[in-house]
Amino acid sequence: MEPHTRDLLNADELLAEPCLPASQGKRFLNLLIDFVFFYIIMVTVGVIMFLISPELLDSKVLTNRVTSMLLYVAYYLAFEAWLGKTPGKILTKTKVVDKNGQKPDLLTCLWRNLARLIPFDTFTFLREKPIGMHDRMSGTMVVDDRPSLSLDQSIRNTPY
Repeated sequence: MEPHTRDLLNADELLAEPCLPASQGKRFLNLLIDFVFFYIIMVTVGVIMFLISPELLDSKVLTNRVTSMLLYVAYYLAFEAWLGKTPGKILTKTKVVDKNGQKPDLLTCLWRNLARLIPFDTFTFLREKPIGMHDRMSGTMVVDDRPSLSLDQSIRNTPY
């Protein structure tokens, strides 16, 4: 196995901190906040649909279940592909990163969020290492969102 080497001439790599998963508490808070945001959106869409045409809200349970699951995936996909974070992650100062520490691409976000439909996936991040099944399957991780220092800022912050 080839040891990891650092490019000492690359300031970004030199200043990079290792990615550590966000805490279980932050992950759980993300979940709660995003559920609230998601259901606010769902109720708003439902009211608009009802005002446009009450027939749009048919009472077929399977249709409603599939529609809500697709909207659930779309909620996470839209925010994570666009910003790398959902409203919950914005409020808890966390973000989703890929295995390189970067914002995941659209396909990775799609795979990550389709994996959320697996029963009980929601609580798989509550283990000792707070990395959910959807994170493992997509090669992503939720980490604390810390602003990176520039080389100039790093030098000024170094105690001499």
